[in-house]
Amino acid sequence: MLTAALVLSLAASPEVAVLSSRGDVAELRFQPLGATELTSPVARFTHAEGSAVKGSLLPRSKVVVASATLRSGGDLSFANSLIRLEPGKSPRVLADQLVYGSRPLVTAEGRVFVSRGTAGLEPVDGRDALRVDALTIEEIDPTTATRRVVHSTAGYLTFLAGASGRELIIYEVAPVGARLISVHVDTFAVRELLHTMAPLARDFVVDVPRHRVIFTQGVADRWVVEQVDLISGASSLLAEGTEVTLMPAVLADGRVLINRGEGLRPLEGAPTLPGFTRLAFQQKNLIVGLHLRPGDFPVLFAVKDGEAQVLAAPPDSRLDVAGVSP
Repeated sequence: MLTAALVLSLAASPEVAVLSSRGDVAELRFQPLGATELTSPVARFTHAEGSAVKGSLLPRSKVVVASATLRSGGDLSFANSLIRLEPGKSPRVLADQLVYGSRPLVTAEGRVFVSRGTAGLEPVDGRDALRVDALTIEEIDPTTATRRVVHSTAGYLTFLAGASGRELIIYEVAPVGARLISVHVDTFAVRELLHTMAPLARDFVVDVPRHRVIFTQGVADRWVVEQVDLISGASSLLAEGTEVTLMPAVLADGRVLINRGEGLRPLEGAPTLPGFTRLAFQQKNLIVGLHLRPGDFPVLFAVKDGEAQVLAAPPDSRLDVAGVSP
């Protein structure tokens, strides 16, 4: 039986917004730090079998906007939908035509941005030609579902790497090549941060306090971790290797840690198992992350005040951390 003191302690504890998916069912839970038992889901919806479910928590709320594929079959390039999830209400679809496997970006102000697209014509002038699609970055009002185009292009990919103030950092891949740009969400002004990049960039981290973006990209026969200054555009190499798990994480104090096949080192408390660790949330003395292992389901963990704990999560499920509710 829970004591009154323990109930008050758990009520005051931060809650991790966890999305789990098994088969064709996704669930949202708010799991208190320190709770040993799994909480009941506050929202549930069905999706295409095996779809990844990725979400982001709106600031100072228990509302999550999630992206998932709701239909099976056909061209899945833009098969995801944006779904609003919150306790006590039925899931609500806010938008469709989202890029497959993408995550909605929620800014510190609570504004929601997604990458959407419309498939172009299939090429007929050669087997190696790629289809060129109509791509947009759009703001979606999480209450009214109204849409506003912030940036548009024709190409292969527009990926929302993150945000710094009112600028979106976008990785864009088009027939003329790949580049890194920033787009102001109100004026639509475009700044080119990197004129040319390899079309294999991934795992972007926008470090707002230090005005930089860090990412991994494939170059020839190796992977490299680079950083780009968001003000000057100056770039520098941070790490390189042959491991596909090579990916960066930035701690609150500015340290850059690199996954090299056994998680993040030397992050005290993070799992050191085969695979890689993805930090999903950081604030003051709290880190929440997922450790992903080859051929296995992820491990949800937190490091609070230097003390590590494995958090309760649905077994045999794909997991995603949408944020932490204070």
